[in-house]
Amino acid sequence: MKPKEKAKELSIKFTDNTDVVKPNIRSKEMALICVDEINNALQNISSLQVIGNVLLDQIKYYQEVKQEINNL
Repeated sequence: MKPKEKAKELSIKFTDNTDVVKPNIRSKEMALICVDEINNALQNISSLQVIGNVLLDQIKYYQEVKQEINNL
C-alpha cells in the first residue's frame, strides 16, 4: 500500500462516520500518534539483525505515511 493510501486509511479509522470523505483534525491527530508509535518501536529494534534494509524501509515508509497524513 502506498503511503498516501495508508495515511487516508488510518485517518478514516478514527472518524465517527465511515462515510466521511475527508478526515477531520482529531482523526488526523490520532493517526499521527499511531504512526509515531510505530516509528518509535521500529527505531528501538537496534539490537535486531535485519537482513537487507527491511527495517530502514519500514521506518522510511511510516515517515512518508506521516507526511501524507499531514497533507490530508
